[in-house]
Amino acid sequence: MFKMKVEARAKNFSRVFPRYAPLVIHNDRLYTTWVIGALFRRRQGYYGEYPYRVKERILALFPDCTKILHLFSGTIHDLNSITYDINADLKPTICDDVRNVKNHKDIFSQMDLVIADPPYEKRDFDKYKQEPFNKAQVIRDLGEIMKSGSYLAWLDVIVPIYSKKIWSLLGHIGLVVSTNTRVRMWTLWQHT
Repeated sequence: MFKMKVEARAKNFSRVFPRYAPLVIHNDRLYTTWVIGALFRRRQGYYGEYPYRVKERILALFPDCTKILHLFSGTIHDLNSITYDINADLKPTICDDVRNVKNHKDIFSQMDLVIADPPYEKRDFDKYKQEPFNKAQVIRDLGEIMKSGSYLAWLDVIVPIYSKKIWSLLGHIGLVVSTNTRVRMWTLWQHT
């Protein structure tokens, strides 16, 4: 399916973002830390929206992926992507609770890349007025409905539990926004 090796992904990232630190490749996995700095302000004022150019950085790692779904999409409105969020006011393509993700197998099974930025901790769920869900279960559910060879990029303050039989680790990218903010990490997987 996807024949692009991690070296080519790292090279494309450096081509798109030549002023940022390059990705380190170790044991065929990608590693780096993205420091956002003073450009952390929310452009749309929505709690939880991506920091400056983070979405573009992730997409630069997956230039071969054309069918993209943003899970927990928030304010993302990308004409080339499908959005999935529980909040109908945000007008996602799919408005549903993530606990029902398997009901959308027909869509997820076509995706090359799913980018997920879930609520991280109880205080985030409270802010969104949502009940916490089992992240490991969502990862398992995605493993059941996504196609072999597809990718999952998950941003969180933890690395969710996952099965190595279903997901092959592609790498970790730390995300430092500014002082007095949580340090997050992208975990990148490829479906086996």
